[in-house]
Amino acid sequence: MQTHVSVLHHDYPATTREHCEQKLQALARYADRVISMKAMLERVHAEHRVELVASVGHGAVLVVDARSDHASSALDEALARMERLLDRHFKKHLVARRRERLSKPHG
Repeated sequence: MQTHVSVLHHDYPATTREHCEQKLQALARYADRVISMKAMLERVHAEHRVELVASVGHGAVLVVDARSDHASSALDEALARMERLLDRHFKKHLVARRRERLSKPHG
Protein backbone atom coordinates (compact mmCIF):
# COMPACT_ATOMS: atom_id res chain seq x y z
CA MET A 1 0.00 0.00 0.00
CA GLN A 2 1.37 3.38 -0.98
CA THR A 3 0.91 6.27 1.43
CA HIS A 4 1.25 10.00 0.89
CA VAL A 5 0.81 12.87 3.36
CA SER A 6 0.15 16.41 2.11
CA VAL A 7 0.09 19.55 4.20
CA LEU A 8 -2.00 22.41 2.82
CA HIS A 9 -1.65 26.10 3.66
CA HIS A 10 0.17 25.66 6.96
CA ASP A 11 3.41 24.29 8.36
CA TYR A 12 3.05 21.32 10.68
CA PRO A 13 6.09 19.95 12.52
CA ALA A 14 7.84 17.00 10.88
CA THR A 15 6.74 14.83 13.79
CA THR A 16 3.08 15.39 12.83
CA ARG A 17 3.75 14.18 9.28
CA GLU A 18 5.63 11.12 10.61
CA HIS A 19 2.84 10.39 13.11
CA CYS A 20 0.31 10.54 10.27
CA GLU A 21 2.41 8.15 8.14
CA GLN A 22 2.58 5.67 11.04
CA LYS A 23 -1.17 5.86 11.59
CA LEU A 24 -1.81 5.22 7.89
CA GLN A 25 0.45 2.18 8.07
CA ALA A 26 -1.76 0.93 10.92
CA LEU A 27 -4.38 0.29 8.23
CA ALA A 28 -1.93 -2.22 6.71
CA ARG A 29 -4.28 -5.10 7.41
CA TYR A 30 -6.18 -3.85 4.35
CA ALA A 31 -2.94 -3.44 2.37
CA ASP A 32 -3.65 -6.38 0.07
CA ARG A 33 -6.85 -4.67 -1.09
CA VAL A 34 -5.99 -0.96 -0.77
CA ILE A 35 -3.82 0.43 -3.55
CA SER A 36 -3.01 3.82 -2.05
CA MET A 37 -3.91 6.02 0.90
CA LYS A 38 -3.52 9.80 0.90
CA ALA A 39 -3.84 12.12 3.86
CA MET A 40 -4.32 15.86 3.54
CA LEU A 41 -3.74 17.98 6.63
CA GLU A 42 -5.05 21.52 6.65
CA ARG A 43 -5.39 24.21 9.28
CA VAL A 44 -7.96 26.97 8.86
CA HIS A 45 -7.72 29.48 11.70
CA ALA A 46 -8.06 27.41 14.90
CA GLU A 47 -9.59 24.33 13.24
CA HIS A 48 -7.61 21.36 11.93
CA ARG A 49 -9.01 19.34 9.03
CA VAL A 50 -7.86 15.88 7.95
CA GLU A 51 -9.05 14.27 4.73
CA LEU A 52 -8.19 10.66 3.92
CA VAL A 53 -8.58 9.26 0.40
CA ALA A 54 -8.22 5.51 -0.22
CA SER A 55 -8.04 3.99 -3.67
CA VAL A 56 -9.29 0.42 -3.32
CA GLY A 57 -9.16 -0.85 -6.88
CA HIS A 58 -11.72 -1.31 -9.65
CA GLY A 59 -12.07 2.49 -9.72
CA ALA A 60 -13.47 2.77 -6.19
CA VAL A 61 -12.31 5.71 -4.09
CA LEU A 62 -13.27 6.11 -0.43
CA VAL A 63 -13.07 9.57 1.18
CA VAL A 64 -13.47 10.66 4.82
CA ASP A 65 -13.12 14.08 6.39
CA ALA A 66 -12.70 15.07 10.06
CA ARG A 67 -12.35 18.43 11.79
CA SER A 68 -11.25 19.28 15.31
CA ASP A 69 -9.46 21.88 17.41
CA HIS A 70 -6.43 19.55 17.66
CA ALA A 71 -4.64 17.91 14.74
CA SER A 72 -4.18 14.58 16.54
CA SER A 73 -7.87 14.23 17.42
CA ALA A 74 -8.89 15.12 13.85
CA LEU A 75 -6.46 12.49 12.55
CA ASP A 76 -7.73 9.84 14.98
CA GLU A 77 -11.35 10.56 14.06
CA ALA A 78 -10.57 10.40 10.33
CA LEU A 79 -8.71 7.09 10.76
CA ALA A 80 -11.60 5.59 12.74
CA ARG A 81 -14.06 6.66 10.04
CA MET A 82 -11.83 5.26 7.28
CA GLU A 83 -11.49 1.94 9.10
CA ARG A 84 -15.28 1.65 9.41
CA LEU A 85 -15.71 2.61 5.74
CA LEU A 86 -13.12 0.05 4.60
CA ASP A 87 -14.77 -2.66 6.72
CA ARG A 88 -18.19 -1.85 5.29
CA HIS A 89 -16.88 -1.63 1.71
CA PHE A 90 -15.05 -4.96 1.76
CA LYS A 91 -17.82 -6.80 3.63
CA LYS A 92 -20.36 -5.55 1.08
CA HIS A 93 -18.22 -6.84 -1.79
CA LEU A 94 -17.59 -10.14 -0.01
CA VAL A 95 -21.34 -10.71 0.42
CA ALA A 96 -21.96 -9.75 -3.22
CA ARG A 97 -19.35 -12.25 -4.44
CA ARG A 98 -20.87 -15.01 -2.28
CA ARG A 99 -24.35 -14.29 -3.64
CA GLU A 100 -23.00 -14.25 -7.17
CA ARG A 101 -21.26 -17.59 -6.67
CA LEU A 102 -24.37 -19.17 -5.12
CA SER A 103 -26.68 -17.90 -7.85
CA LYS A 104 -24.66 -19.48 -10.69
CA PRO A 105 -26.07 -22.78 -11.89
CA HIS A 106 -23.88 -25.80 -11.28
CA GLY A 107 -23.08 -27.91 -14.19
